[in-house]
Amino acid sequence: MISKKTIIYLFIIIFLLSSLSVTGNNKFVNIVKIDEAITGATTELIKEAIDLSEKDNCVATLILLNTQGGSLDETFKIADLIENSKKPVIGFVYPSGAKAWSAGVFILESTHIAVMAPHTIVGSCQPIELTPTGTKYINDSKIINALVEWLEERANSHGRNSSIMSKFVVENLNLNASEALKSGAIDYVEKNVDSLLETLDGKTIETIYGNTTLYTQNIDKILFKPSIKIYILRIISNPIVASLLLITGLFSLLIGLSTPGYGAEVFGVIAIIVSLLAMGLSISYIAILLLIIGFILLSIELFVTPGFGIIGIGGIISIIFGALFLIPNYQNMKWLISQEYQQMLVIFVLAPVLVIAAFFIFILIKFLKIRRKKPAIDVIGKEAVVVDRLSSDKEGYVKLEGEYWRARAYKGKIQPGTEVVVVGREDLTLIVKPKTR
Repeated sequence: MISKKTIIYLFIIIFLLSSLSVTGNNKFVNIVKIDEAITGATTELIKEAIDLSEKDNCVATLILLNTQGGSLDETFKIADLIENSKKPVIGFVYPSGAKAWSAGVFILESTHIAVMAPHTIVGSCQPIELTPTGTKYINDSKIINALVEWLEERANSHGRNSSIMSKFVVENLNLNASEALKSGAIDYVEKNVDSLLETLDGKTIETIYGNTTLYTQNIDKILFKPSIKIYILRIISNPIVASLLLITGLFSLLIGLSTPGYGAEVFGVIAIIVSLLAMGLSISYIAILLLIIGFILLSIELFVTPGFGIIGIGGIISIIFGALFLIPNYQNMKWLISQEYQQMLVIFVLAPVLVIAAFFIFILIKFLKIRRKKPAIDVIGKEAVVVDRLSSDKEGYVKLEGEYWRARAYKGKIQPGTEVVVVGREDLTLIVKPKTR
């Protein structure tokens, strides 16, 4: 006789198999959202989405665009992914009020079908760069011609009006949905995803793998869910976050060098490495120079001069200006972002940098005040605990009455955790030896 437990297991298995069968037979459209700056995370997002779309029951990939632009290198990678997709890729500037500015235009024109919702905007592709006096348009023919030619070629390959493409770049043209449709920059204007899929039903799309006829009437719609890797990449590849990581890493390294333990140094090094990787190691030489100068000036103020004065202030100013030059611009053809977004980057990078700088200045001033007070304390004969490994020629830190002091061993080596007695002092450095029982 079949047990009750066996019947339950069989029921679960039959239910799962039937669910898989229904899902496997259903055709669907894979919907993926781009609603942020174009970065390496966006490229990985589209790659994962297109990989899912390669399955037999996926009809097409639908990219919902709402972006102010971003990395030009990543935009070209995304365009290549779209071009080599076995299934049609549809670009849809959506919802109402969305925009496809700068790099967003390049992605939209790369798709097999370009669509906009009413009250959306496309355009703003003229290159700009950040200068000490603000932003200015770039008119270098080498850069302009390359961008125009690329856009025109994409438009031609998908049967759109290539002549309007040059105006996006040369004249910084912006078009609403109806204007873009009338000028031939896009293929359709649709109010939502359902109306778009209804319009596309029965349409034949040309890809590099041949013609594909879309059957999208009452088709399933699946919103693509990114992997954990994408969420992590989104955080660290954001230019604002990457800039803040670099600044925080530099200050942490500076604080770590002047305090006991290795936590701050480890965090600082990791933050700097992650920020450099997130920026693709494409930081402006001016930014690097200013940051290094700032770091050196602060180090001199901390370890050489007796107080916090003009050298330290100069270091902070140098680091702040270095942070400004971390903001991406068009000068090296790395980024393609709108002027509005670049101005926003200045604010969102500069404001936190000032806050972080103020915080670390406060810590440094407190540290320097403590250092100036310590010589007045009579510490000879007092007991302390070793924090770092000490020797006669290697300094470290000891904890004495709740305060950290620089110290070295009277002779030999002393391990962390050892109780010691202060037997002498050289300026701010204590001379210690193990406590005798």
